[in-house]
Amino acid sequence: MTTKRKKRGKHLGKGRRHIRRETIHNLLVLGFVLICAALLFFVSQGILRSYVKKHDDGKILSGIYVGNTDVSGMERSQAVEAVKREIAFCGSETVAVEIEEGKRIEASLQELGFFSPTIEDAVQKAVDYGKTGSAARRYKAMKKSEKKKLEQRFPLEYQVKPQEASKVLTARAQEFLRPPVDAALVQGEGGVQVTEDKAGEVLNTEKTIENLTRFLNNGWDGKGGTVEAVVEKQDAPVSAKDLQGLTDILGSYTTYYGDSGDGRAQNVETAAKHLGGILLGPGEEQSANEAMEPYTYENGYAEADSYESNTVVQTMGGGICQVSTTLYNALLYAELEIVERYPHSMLVSYVEPSMDAAIADDVLDLVFKNNLDSPVYIQSVLADGSLTFNIYGKETRSPGRTLTFYSETTESKETEGKRFVATENYIGYYGIQSYSHPEIHAQLWKIVTENGEELSRDVVNYSQYVAAPETYAVGVLSDDPSQTERMNSAILSQDEEVILNTMQEILAGAGQ
Repeated sequence: MTTKRKKRGKHLGKGRRHIRRETIHNLLVLGFVLICAALLFFVSQGILRSYVKKHDDGKILSGIYVGNTDVSGMERSQAVEAVKREIAFCGSETVAVEIEEGKRIEASLQELGFFSPTIEDAVQKAVDYGKTGSAARRYKAMKKSEKKKLEQRFPLEYQVKPQEASKVLTARAQEFLRPPVDAALVQGEGGVQVTEDKAGEVLNTEKTIENLTRFLNNGWDGKGGTVEAVVEKQDAPVSAKDLQGLTDILGSYTTYYGDSGDGRAQNVETAAKHLGGILLGPGEEQSANEAMEPYTYENGYAEADSYESNTVVQTMGGGICQVSTTLYNALLYAELEIVERYPHSMLVSYVEPSMDAAIADDVLDLVFKNNLDSPVYIQSVLADGSLTFNIYGKETRSPGRTLTFYSETTESKETEGKRFVATENYIGYYGIQSYSHPEIHAQLWKIVTENGEELSRDVVNYSQYVAAPETYAVGVLSDDPSQTERMNSAILSQDEEVILNTMQEILAGAGQ
């Protein structure tokens, strides 16, 4: 038994040695194979990298698009410019916004502020394509490009500018939408009455622009198309319920504009309509300028005389200061809080000194606040060349209480001489543009009496108006630029005799 056991152990030992020799042999073979594979890999990679390096000229591979623009063979800067040109070209395409069947508005993409915010990123991806990653991957991309079998498109994101698009769409949709109608206070046979408000329609520009954006980014082919408008019901801002009980006139004031020119009269009436109908809750403030602007043809304004740098010039909206001034005095009688008010640079003809309120875009404004415990409603009335503002609310003051506003001039200094200004009239025109104004210092008093007894006397504001000499308008327009230059030179002298003599010489020469 012992002998047999030993022979068997000896036999097993030889088997194990044999297995180890085979294992070592196999490992050596595997190592050799791996080394060969590695060498082959590195050699092939070197060949591929050499090929890629040799054929990479830094330009975009053939067959690559950015959006709808073929940028094959371009450098980065060239591709960016090409894509921008394509987008500018697409901007001329027209998009129809359908409000309902048979009712649509149209606008070019350029009008809506069409642009792409991803041009730079998309072009960079186009430049990098076939230039990054493994050598094999780059080699494959280059070979496909050489064989004209590569087609790679990098999409762009398209957008419109919300502010520009909203302005265009809102303006053009008005033709097809029924606007809400505010409730209003009107004078009837039985006294002040409240008219009913009416709901209307409004274009939801935000959701409509979302529809447009989806259209542009959902396989858009660069051509025009149709998108659906989103129209919603809109209640009137001022309802009949809001005006219930606001039937007392707290303050009222009237000025006359009937002898104004057509442009100025139009501006007074337009501005008055913008201010009329405002409902102001307790504690709320209102800017007259914000209510009346923008001063454009589209908003109902025209060019007319106005003060600018102490002179009378033609500007859009000339005459709106008479509207703010009329409202200012009505507010004073209503005893609402005046937050901001400025005098004109020179005296105005329609109110006494210190009773005016100037408006100049975002520089000068009339801002007021409802300091009462109940709402107030502003009504504007235009009749027979007169403008009236009525401030309606709930009267809580004593019936015997009376307000008087008195303008006091504290200092006045007359001006002498004349001023001459060039105007766009033909040579030969000569006429007074504005009369002289003295330098004035003034203040406005508020006097309160009750049942005939004076309760208080306070200064409301202080105002200073610069002096202005009598101003004459001189025409300088001519078909001969040299004659215009002569008249302008004469006006620069500010010598009336020189100006008139030059005018006569030019007219005499023209008549020969």
